[in-house]
Amino acid sequence: MSSGSSPFSRLVTVPVTGSTQDDLRGALTGGEAGSWPHLSALRALRQTAGRGRSGRAWVTPDDGALLVSVVLRPLVPAERLAWLPLLAGLAVRDALEPFVDDLPWRLGTKWPNDVVAVPEDPSAVPAVPGWAGTRKIAGVLSELVTPEPSESRAARRAAPDEVPAGRDEAPMVILGVGVNIGQDVDDLPVAWAGSLRTLGAADTGGDAAQAVLTAVGRRMAGVLEQWEAVGGDVDAGDGGLGRRLRSVLTTLGQRVSVQAPDGELSGLALDVTPALVLRTQERDVAVRAGDVTLVRVKG
Repeated sequence: MSSGSSPFSRLVTVPVTGSTQDDLRGALTGGEAGSWPHLSALRALRQTAGRGRSGRAWVTPDDGALLVSVVLRPLVPAERLAWLPLLAGLAVRDALEPFVDDLPWRLGTKWPNDVVAVPEDPSAVPAVPGWAGTRKIAGVLSELVTPEPSESRAARRAAPDEVPAGRDEAPMVILGVGVNIGQDVDDLPVAWAGSLRTLGAADTGGDAAQAVLTAVGRRMAGVLEQWEAVGGDVDAGDGGLGRRLRSVLTTLGQRVSVQAPDGELSGLALDVTPALVLRTQERDVAVRAGDVTLVRVKG
């Protein structure tokens, strides 16, 4: 259980499980939703069947990574929930920044749900096709849970453009976060992956995962509070949340290729709405899902 200093309303840590996402989905749909309030979390020290986006396996060694899923009940209109992966990425990015503050890397996000490190000197890092010198150090998986509602709950459900009256009426989202912390290069599953250790961070053993978890929880709570304050519209108010989100999004301004569900698209990444807005040769296109790689432009 959580201590008084924890940013989580409830924190359960298990030594091993198949998938924290699956465990929480089963709890929320199986009559235990009341036991998992807003900002409650399930952490596993090891996963045997972790998942990333689109059902991909999330591969980690027996130690060296943070594996946690957080239950969120955000007080924003349901139609604004698509911002959540980008906002969660921003929170994780901000939580990790102090760990690499004095290193020759800058942290950012990559649409739609990755946290990446970009080298200050690209020539000092081996280039990987589609990623250049960028290294993925964390990923975010957002899943909306829609259990069969009771008649009373159905009667209270807010319309898609309305802010829920309270947490009990808010949509339930499971946010999975995986952070590579103490892995060496040989422990990482793909050439474009990195960890805090491979970036050169000094403190990546022992209690590092707990420190990262606490930082992630605090940043997540802060970003969610800002998001709720503007009614789920990141560009509302003074627009500060939207500007902040876009300022760390390394995808913007790049020529990219997107493997979208209905085919491949290439173009200049202009904006997020939260869909990725691409300027192709024919027109501007909003892409709602897909895998992004960099397009090498010949000089």
